[in-house]
Amino acid sequence: IIVITGSVMGNTLIITVFFRFKDLQNATNYLICNQSIADLLTGVYLSLYVSMTYIPAGKLYIISNKYACLIFLWAVCISMLCAFVNIMAISIERVIAVALPYVNKNPHKKKLVLLWIVVTWIGILIFGSLPTLGVNRWKRGTPCNVYSVFEKWYILKCILYVMFFVLVMTALLNITIGLCALRRHLRRSKVAPSTSLTGQMSSTSKTKNKINPQDKTNNRRITTMLLVIVSVFYVCWLPYLCLTCYSLFNPMQYRAAANLVMLHEFTKILMNLNGLLNPFIYANRNIKFKKAFK
Repeated sequence: IIVITGSVMGNTLIITVFFRFKDLQNATNYLICNQSIADLLTGVYLSLYVSMTYIPAGKLYIISNKYACLIFLWAVCISMLCAFVNIMAISIERVIAVALPYVNKNPHKKKLVLLWIVVTWIGILIFGSLPTLGVNRWKRGTPCNVYSVFEKWYILKCILYVMFFVLVMTALLNITIGLCALRRHLRRSKVAPSTSLTGQMSSTSKTKNKINPQDKTNNRRITTMLLVIVSVFYVCWLPYLCLTCYSLFNPMQYRAAANLVMLHEFTKILMNLNGLLNPFIYANRNIKFKKAFK
């Protein structure tokens, strides 16, 4: 309950600050705000999950009402898929900022990011609606969870495989960011000696091509923030995904191991801890958010 409450409050604060201060509304922060919306929804739905799983009245209601159960599971899956896809989108944005700085300065970048966000939400809403349109195994008295209600092929091919694909792509994108940063660092170290030999002859051209040091610092801080966000995301989500896959492929062994079932339930808390930690990371690593909170 503490984790869920903290996640809801923290992400609500990030969203409120973003819409209140115009100078925060750039392309990168649109993606951060979108991630906060997905984390907020995940926190709200997980609080509903607790009330419908561990409180007898909520449990009785949800196992007797088909569409209440299906709509609830639909909403949970959508918020989780959006959180995953948006992590990949933030990584793509940072790859462009690091590897293609001139493309990154495109004045239409914010519009393209907004278009991406809208298309992503619409696509996931449609994609996630299949169970409510008949791709389900719901029966009165069936526990209201994805494993019991959704078809196994849908869980694997449309949810888990998508999540693992996003995790792999995000890892590759962040490796790309690291390699680009390393190459830039090596290039600077090679250029430095030759720059000292040229002396005053190139001072005029340097002044023309000089990049604002503040922009470079901000860009570096945002990239570091991304790496921290992605690392925390992996730590919080991978245990849940691995145990979920194990439970689907080895249901008999999974049910027989009581400790494993308890661990699986604990990973849901760890999963929501991600939504709690993200606002602290944004406030600590993003200068504009830090100033807005002050």
